[in-house]
Amino acid sequence: MTVVKPPTFKKLVQTYGSPKAAVQHLIESGFTPEQIEWKWGVPYHLIRLFMAGVPLKNPAPFSSVVKVYERLTVLRSKKGKETELAKFFQREDLGLEIKTRLALGNLTEESLKVGPGTVERAISLATGMAIREVRKLLIDYGEHGEVAFLLKKPKKEELTVEEVYEAIRLLTKMARIMERNLHISSLLRVGTPEEAKYIVRLLLGDLKLGYYQRTVIRAAAKAYNVSPELIESACAILGLTDGILLAQEGELTLSTIKLRPGQFLKPQLAHLYESDKVQYPVRGEFKLDGSRLQIHKWGTQTWLFSRRAVEKSPTLPEIVDITKSFNAQSCIVDSEVVAIDEKGRFLPFQSLLERTVPKKPSKEELERRKEKIRVTIRAFDILFLNGRKLTDLPLSERRKYLLEVVPAEYVVEGRDCENEVDLMKFYEEALRKGLEGIVVKNLNSIYEAGQRTYTWLKLKPERDTIDCTIVKALYGKGKRAGLYSSFLLAVRDPDKKRLYTIGKVSNLPEETMDTLRGIVEQTKISQDDEGIFVKPSVVVEATYQEIQETDKYTSGYALRVPKVVRFRPDKKVEEIDNVGKLHKLYEMQYERHPFQSL
Repeated sequence: MTVVKPPTFKKLVQTYGSPKAAVQHLIESGFTPEQIEWKWGVPYHLIRLFMAGVPLKNPAPFSSVVKVYERLTVLRSKKGKETELAKFFQREDLGLEIKTRLALGNLTEESLKVGPGTVERAISLATGMAIREVRKLLIDYGEHGEVAFLLKKPKKEELTVEEVYEAIRLLTKMARIMERNLHISSLLRVGTPEEAKYIVRLLLGDLKLGYYQRTVIRAAAKAYNVSPELIESACAILGLTDGILLAQEGELTLSTIKLRPGQFLKPQLAHLYESDKVQYPVRGEFKLDGSRLQIHKWGTQTWLFSRRAVEKSPTLPEIVDITKSFNAQSCIVDSEVVAIDEKGRFLPFQSLLERTVPKKPSKEELERRKEKIRVTIRAFDILFLNGRKLTDLPLSERRKYLLEVVPAEYVVEGRDCENEVDLMKFYEEALRKGLEGIVVKNLNSIYEAGQRTYTWLKLKPERDTIDCTIVKALYGKGKRAGLYSSFLLAVRDPDKKRLYTIGKVSNLPEETMDTLRGIVEQTKISQDDEGIFVKPSVVVEATYQEIQETDKYTSGYALRVPKVVRFRPDKKVEEIDNVGKLHKLYEMQYERHPFQSL
């Protein structure tokens, strides 16, 4: 019997004309990306790029960018960093968008779905080092990029700028955690130690080069001989990257980018509520179950822009009519469009979708929808008024203009709160009215277009509760070094009879901490550098604001801002919730309709 060896990848490339065509042939023949990497030695990230149809034509080496990063690291002065970045912008072998994003350390506006846990796993896969050893080094060195640098062995430079740039951007389209692990570890494996360090930092969105966005703007201005103030003005309207991209067009083009009705402004966004980010007094406003709408008025002309800059006036004629009542010749108002019933009560977001999707209904269809579902607005900010830009004014001042322009019935209900007690009372009032929650705003804050800021915070009720158990007590850092500061929570898998971690809870009342310290000492099993493992015996009921997908915890999910509601002495560890419930809650949390039970 004759054994037929599969063709080498070099032979396949000769047969099909290019590495991309060879990979496509193998995929069509039924091989998975993992099998192709294993059998033919093609890096996983390249396979995925070929599968996505991404052309890789620019041979500029990624090591050349790394040399710029290393140079920026040693330069101490802001002026020196600015000059070095200006030289980088003057490179002709890279496009301006790639150079801009590499300078900012932000390769895409979309979420990469990559956190510290993913990076640690990828470093482990790329270097062959056990993940516990990776985490030990992380404790010693405190930064993932340095750990990648230390663990990577020297090798020949192979990566191109385009390859790294496109591979990282492709992560936004990968749904499975294992895909992201393999993709990132492939990049790290091919890269040199220096390249691996900065790939990791790009993934985590922090180059650690000691300069701010303004330095990048000034560097681009110097490289293209334009005014930095003009670029800053364009960035405020178009967003940071898009504003810098106009630098190559010259001052004439930049000067046309002005805040004016008809020119969409990227909206400011809010972070989830964190109590330590609040600076009183604050403005609390009802959070409605609607959709963001930026209203532009110029004389008799009206534009209605969605959060993604889609012009909506053809589908929302009632809002156009409401705009006619605004006491202004020209203005830009930030608002929420909501669906309401015959009595003016707010309807769920799903009702609004029935009204606005598809985006271009026929005249007859639009009339039918208008009869079925009414819409209105609730305005909460004003950015431009009668030729004057207001975004640099504090919120307290902008509100005065808002109340002069927009009739009171169309302004969102809110309250100024002097302390946390006032704020929580207002929050409870919002929940009693059946609303989503509240938005907490710093009264002294300016409007930061296109930015997600901590001057706006979303406070919403926790989604549900999870019955879970404590499996580890973690040591604190700084002032709490040597003391327990948080506790690792886990749920069960009834089939495999194992526990899977879901997050850690901290900021517990001192009385609760005392109780748990005693339990830890009695149930201690083993310990490591991070804390003490305990025999699962304590059941707690925990709530949370959101469930996120991650590989930091063994369940594949993490509770965001978990809080212990109460101890459950009535429950055994065998009765805690399972990973199946966690998965269902993750899938259901973004549905706008309330759910009954699981």
